Amino acid sequence: MVREKRHFIAFVWHASFLALTMAFVEVNTVLPSLVLKAGGNSFSIGLITAITTGIPLLVQIVFAGLLMARPKKKPFLLFGIYLRIFALAFMGFMLKSSLTGSVLLLMIFLVISVFSFSGVFAGICYTDLLGKSIAGKSRRKFMAFRQIVGSILSFGGGFLARMVVSEVPYPDNYSMMFFVAAISLALGSMGFWLIYESPAKIISYPGFWKILKNIPSTLKKDGNLRNYIVFSNLTGFGLILIPFYVLLAKETYGLSGENVGNFLFLQMIGILIAGFFWGSYLQHKGFKKLLYACALFGGTIPILSLFLSNVGDNFYALIFLLTGVTLSARKMGFEGLLIEISNDENRALYTGISGAFNVVTSILPLIMGAIIDFIGFKIVFSLSSFFIFSGILYLRRIKIVEV
Repeated sequence: MVREKRHFIAFVWHASFLALTMAFVEVNTVLPSLVLKAGGNSFSIGLITAITTGIPLLVQIVFAGLLMARPKKKPFLLFGIYLRIFALAFMGFMLKSSLTGSVLLLMIFLVISVFSFSGVFAGICYTDLLGKSIAGKSRRKFMAFRQIVGSILSFGGGFLARMVVSEVPYPDNYSMMFFVAAISLALGSMGFWLIYESPAKIISYPGFWKILKNIPSTLKKDGNLRNYIVFSNLTGFGLILIPFYVLLAKETYGLSGENVGNFLFLQMIGILIAGFFWGSYLQHKGFKKLLYACALFGGTIPILSLFLSNVGDNFYALIFLLTGVTLSARKMGFEGLLIEISNDENRALYTGISGAFNVVTSILPLIMGAIIDFIGFKIVFSLSSFFIFSGILYLRRIKIVEV
């Protein structure tokens, strides 16, 4: 009991500083606006979205296969976090350098790729360690408490980031935010030194190609995993659209530093306010019903964005408040549901398989910019809403044992 309490505190400590970190390098607002400031276009928005949300997930199966044979995951978790800290600090120095134009844009893509890939590597270890360190009966409480505490720090970070991006000239504003993010993540990593990890039972490492060969049989045997993957893909449309809300704002109203700051700040407010409600909802209703509500909200936002874009920039900014509401539910729900449909032996593998099949968030952003240029925002956003709502059918098919 004492050890689990210590683990609880350690995970909350890390989550709090991670939330502060991500407020300064928010993948849906800060990074897309940085790319646009550096000279990027709609394709660049799609590429940075793919790099931050999808492409790294395709290699999860490689990481998962390697980590299955490791009795302890914490050393690899820390390695992934330290690599992310290095990437953030390097980005801060790079933005203060003399690099400009296409060279700067290329370097942004490369450094963010390192940040994202190391995050996926660390994420597999994190999910496995969380599943072993905090018992099922305490997991809902942890997910809710983690989100609430993290939301408070996200709000504070979003407020500071709004001031920096609005009042400090480019590129010093973005450079400063990356330095703060690196320091915050370094502080957050200290929490994991408090965690004692018992060696897991080692499963004979089958090799990468054998794992790939066995994926069809694994999916065939586990309907929960199949439905989880389809649901994740369909609701992924809502996730990859968020940076394109920034693009719609630029093409409709222009994009000032004040706009970016407001978008970020409102998203953090949405995450904070929703965190309290979703936390209570999760503890009473469970992960499935939380994600059901998340899908309902997520499917409504694309249609609403089209309407509000014709009303005015102040009203349109409310879209980012609502994305914060859905992101809050998503952060609580997806990881928890995956833990509940897996066990200590197959959790790393299930994480890898679900990531490898996350096609929507990995591939679609690469062509989303071109699709929008060709057929327009109205058709793309309307179809996205349809796919998100369709995902609810697959969520309903997931069967879990309530604890």
